[in-house]
Amino acid sequence: MLSLDRLHAMHVRHLRAMRRSESTLTFYRAATRKLGLWMAETGRSDLTALTRADITEFQLWLREGGLAPGGEHAVLRGVRGLLRFGVEEELLRGDVFRKVKLPRLPDDPPPAAQPHEVAELLRVAREGPHPLRDRAMVMLAYDTGLRASELVALTVDDVDLTRGLVTVQRGKGGKTRTVPFGVRAGQAVNRYMGRERRPIREDVNTLFLGHVGMPMTPGGLTQLLERLATAAGLPRANVAPHALRRGFAVEVLRRGTDVFALQQMLGHSTLEMSRRYCRYLPEDLQRQHVTASPGDHL
Repeated sequence: MLSLDRLHAMHVRHLRAMRRSESTLTFYRAATRKLGLWMAETGRSDLTALTRADITEFQLWLREGGLAPGGEHAVLRGVRGLLRFGVEEELLRGDVFRKVKLPRLPDDPPPAAQPHEVAELLRVAREGPHPLRDRAMVMLAYDTGLRASELVALTVDDVDLTRGLVTVQRGKGGKTRTVPFGVRAGQAVNRYMGRERRPIREDVNTLFLGHVGMPMTPGGLTQLLERLATAAGLPRANVAPHALRRGFAVEVLRRGTDVFALQQMLGHSTLEMSRRYCRYLPEDLQRQHVTASPGDHL
């Protein structure tokens, strides 16, 4: 008998020992929660009794519950990782996911914030209760491509306004990296720090603070962008935290940055992860081919 709660607790300890990020832990918690709901509804309690047919039933349950292909794919990946951990620890006899096919994801890439959309965010941010902070957060997010968790974790000491560099101390996988930012982003951060940043205590060194002077959270950043999107009449998905990150990647590629440099700035562990952003550039690539076509220069 192996309960889901027991395996999940062991898996979380393993992930923490491997220094996985809180975002990774949250991902697995969400997937495990879905599996737990399905098991409760169907009267199952022992993971060792699960079969490949059960996983297929779980997959159909997710789909019938209205989950989009991307959400279904994510939940199944999380559950697969959990159960395969059980196999590795010799708590489960076999891999029930061995022949399970995950749903095919849509070919359309997710939204990437466009320059005119970011400009609209900056415009409406002037009218909010914290205009300097909001503009600084939007500018720095779009100008560096930082993840939401990385942006809100920045301290005052992480930002070098003189050299135009921000140091990410706790990136994905616990990695540290340095990312440059432009003059306008630096000016926005400098204005916020000098005129609007008011920590609740002197020992609060986090750069971006909420209305009571405590550190912002990733959820707080998401809510801020949703409020600005509504005020600007923009789809929320187009200017969500990760849409700003995608927008940054697309724009620096358009302006000539090579994918190797992009990999370093985004903190990707593999080049292939950064190359995905080239999907957004078919027209740009076509224009480049017009001027650089090897065949036309014979």
